[in-house]
Amino acid sequence: MTMDLFSSETLIAAEAYLGRLSRRQQVIASNLANIDTPGYRTKDISFHATLQELLAEDKASLRRSGPGHFTTGAPMSLVQPFEVEGLPARADNNNVDVDREMLKLSETSFGYTLMTQIIRGKFHTIASSINEGRV
Repeated sequence: MTMDLFSSETLIAAEAYLGRLSRRQQVIASNLANIDTPGYRTKDISFHATLQELLAEDKASLRRSGPGHFTTGAPMSLVQPFEVEGLPARADNNNVDVDREMLKLSETSFGYTLMTQIIRGKFHTIASSINEGRV
């Protein structure tokens, strides 16, 4: 019986989550870089919607192919940013708010920290298994 310790559902979901966090961080950085660009509109990633799609796709793939055969969801190129509606615009028609962007950056950083802790725990469990519980 072959067992692949590094292809667990937890690690695959964490990889997808980190990928989407990375894409969101890129969009936030772009917003901040264009804070003084006239006419620039704030963009964001529908992060929770893409995560729900990923989870729905993974559950469907489990029913189709059996346990342990997760897919990693949509490629990052399909996670498209959208213009955020309802934000107040300045006289130059730019609606980027540095405080909002810094809050989004902080949320993204928290997500990275959470996922790395989960991954660290998973690898600690693997190391403990390899060393027969003596880690």
